[in-house]
Amino acid sequence: MRLSPNRKLLSYSLLILVAGQSVVILSSCGSENVFRNAVKRSDSDKAKAALEAGDVETAIESLNDYLKDHPDDMTARSMLANAYLKKSGVDLLKIGTSMSSGGNGQSSWSTVSGALPDGSEQNVTNMKAAVSALESIPVAQRTDEQNYQLAVAQTTLAVTVAKKAAGDTSSGQISAEKVDQMSDSDALTIYNALQGSKSASNAMSTPNSGLSSVGSIATSVDQQAGSTPEERLRNYLKSQH
Repeated sequence: MRLSPNRKLLSYSLLILVAGQSVVILSSCGSENVFRNAVKRSDSDKAKAALEAGDVETAIESLNDYLKDHPDDMTARSMLANAYLKKSGVDLLKIGTSMSSGGNGQSSWSTVSGALPDGSEQNVTNMKAAVSALESIPVAQRTDEQNYQLAVAQTTLAVTVAKKAAGDTSSGQISAEKVDQMSDSDALTIYNALQGSKSASNAMSTPNSGLSSVGSIATSVDQQAGSTPEERLRNYLKSQH
C-alpha cells in the first residue's frame, strides 16, 4: 500500500526522532556506551549476590571484570580480597578469635598456624591475590575493616607458605631440617607477610587480640640472631619446637 505524502512525512519524522534519541543515549557518557556501563555495573551486583550464595568463583570472575573498567572502586577491591579469602576457607568473622585461642603450652606460631588453611599451592595463590587487591588500596584510604582484611590475608599467606615449605600442609609444624631447606624466596615471603600483617593491624583504631598475636610473632622474628630477614625468620621457626 502506498502512503500519502503526509503519512510519508510523519513516518520519516518519527524515524529521525528515534534515531536522534539513540544517538543521545549512546553518546551520553562520552565515548562509552551507556548500556555497556550498565552491564559492567551489574558485575558488582552479581558479585555481591554470588558471595552471599557462597559462589566465590563467580564473585571473583565478576569483580575482576568490573575492576577492569572501574579501577578506582576500592570497595570492589575489598570484596575481591574477601572472595579470595573465602575461597581458601578463611572466615573473617571468626578467624581473629581462632588465632588467639590456643591451649596452654602452645607457641604463638602453633596457635596462629593451627587456625589457618593448609599449605596447598592454591591457597598460597589465593592469599597472594587477596594481599595484592588490598595493597592496591592507598594506605590513607583504607578503612579499619580493610586493614583487618589485609592483616588476616598477610598472616594466612605467611602460614600457607610455611606449611607448603614444611611438606606438612595442615599442622604448621616445620622441622629444623625443613627450615634449613626452605628457599630464601619463601623465607622472605613469610617474613614480609608477617611484618605486613603487623603494620596493617597497627593501623586499626581498635586492636584485635588474634592479630596482636601475629604482631608479637613479627616482633619476635626481628629479635632473632641473623644478618638478614631470611636468617632471622629461620631462627624463629627453629625456636618454636
